[in-house]
Amino acid sequence: MILLPKTSKTKTVKTEVQQPQSEIILQKPLDRDDIVFQKLLQNFSKLAKYIYKDLNNNKDSLYTFSKSFKKDDVLKWISSPARYEKQLRNLSRFLYNSSSHYKRLLKYFAYMPTFDYVIELKGVSDFSALKPDVVEKKYLETCNFLENMNIKQEFQKVNIRAWIDDVAYFYEYKTNVSYFLNELDPDYCQINAIEDGCYNFSFDFSYFNKYPEKLETFGGEFVEKYNLYKTDTKNFKWQELDSKHTLCIKICETDYPIPPMVCLFPCLYDLEDIKMLQKSRIELENYLILVAKIPYLNNKDTANNFALTLDKALEYFQMMSGELPDQIGSILSPFEEISSVKLERQDRERDNVTSAEAQLFSEAGVSQLLFSNNSAAGAALSAGIRTDEDVAFAIVRQYERWLNRKLKDFCKIIYFKIEILNISEHNRKDVIAYLKESATLGAPNKLRYCAALGMTPASVIHMLYLENDVLKITDRFKPLQSTYQTGDNGAGREEIDDDELSPEGQTTRERGDNDKENRDY
Repeated sequence: MILLPKTSKTKTVKTEVQQPQSEIILQKPLDRDDIVFQKLLQNFSKLAKYIYKDLNNNKDSLYTFSKSFKKDDVLKWISSPARYEKQLRNLSRFLYNSSSHYKRLLKYFAYMPTFDYVIELKGVSDFSALKPDVVEKKYLETCNFLENMNIKQEFQKVNIRAWIDDVAYFYEYKTNVSYFLNELDPDYCQINAIEDGCYNFSFDFSYFNKYPEKLETFGGEFVEKYNLYKTDTKNFKWQELDSKHTLCIKICETDYPIPPMVCLFPCLYDLEDIKMLQKSRIELENYLILVAKIPYLNNKDTANNFALTLDKALEYFQMMSGELPDQIGSILSPFEEISSVKLERQDRERDNVTSAEAQLFSEAGVSQLLFSNNSAAGAALSAGIRTDEDVAFAIVRQYERWLNRKLKDFCKIIYFKIEILNISEHNRKDVIAYLKESATLGAPNKLRYCAALGMTPASVIHMLYLENDVLKITDRFKPLQSTYQTGDNGAGREEIDDDELSPEGQTTRERGDNDKENRDY
């Protein structure tokens, strides 16, 4: 839990503390939570060192594409996902590491939200009763509380795991100055409740029977409940973890875990098969066979009337064969004529790999143009991205609900809520323009405008104080010259972006029809 500053009437005793001769100087002693956090970090460091040193005893499974995950088995798993959730999850993790197409698709959706957010007042019915200085103080405390959580980095870590497995189980460790989310093994976790719109889950404490060295690193709640489990291994095997410290995100709206892109598994197998066939065909096309024919004497009435003895022919044949590279074969033949059939691809033959890739992205509901070098009209591509953003932003509401549940426990006098904006790197420019235009008309969205620029609420307050009150940049800097002050003597309409062009406009720009040298006057 986060410890708030304690109020006490006891007098503080001033003591002189000799600073250690080190580059890092502690300004104040570590409190209890900080000491626990530092110990956890040391334990995690030891665990990492143990894993890297003991590679030969690594318990993680090793998979191969064809041996561990046969296509017939995969089709059977997909037909009964609730029964084979573990197998499907392991396959999804394997494909994420082995298939570039699958990995880029998952990263595309997982990393699309930027998790830019604003903090708003909540539940105020009488503004006259509020004191601005008190509101400002509580707002700063809330800003610093969320800033300490490092939302953008930690949530992206959770989001990519959720898009791989469907359900991501994490446990938080925090102090007043540090925060991180630790992933739990999904084989030992299960959703069992919904609290305030957020998923709660139970943990199988038999996990520590298999991995006893990890118990100390997991912290106090796990140690306490594992000791309880040892008293009754049947009734206390599954225990719900404290919802104040857990985070659970689920992508699919199903009662059981199923990888979000499970429909792509057969397509990925088909693509792999086609690639292997194409590779074999290319290898066959590169092979060459040399035929050495033993000469005959002119007397055609005598059978096997060779001009060379077989031993002498074999001697020269072996000398020739010994100098040939691996891609060239050799045959010693008595036949007069030998015809060959060359297996070459016809010019009109369809590129099966390209077709399989197109089918893969079509099954995912994503435009292939996002992951290829083919040109496309900007308007059509932007429309496809907006559809994908709707899918990604729907998951963001779970993070938003979870954070607001935490703020209910943190804010006791004046209540605040967090809103995660629907911003991606694809639409950031449009959102900034929209917020800027509405702000000029008096809309109260200046904080949203700063969030769209990538600033957190805490960084906005800190930068305002640093620039205006400390560095006084507003008094020292002169505004940059722009058309707002000087006007523009140029003629013609301002050029619009590529993604705003129609297909015809895209073609016109690529041909350069509107360039000055190409115009007809």
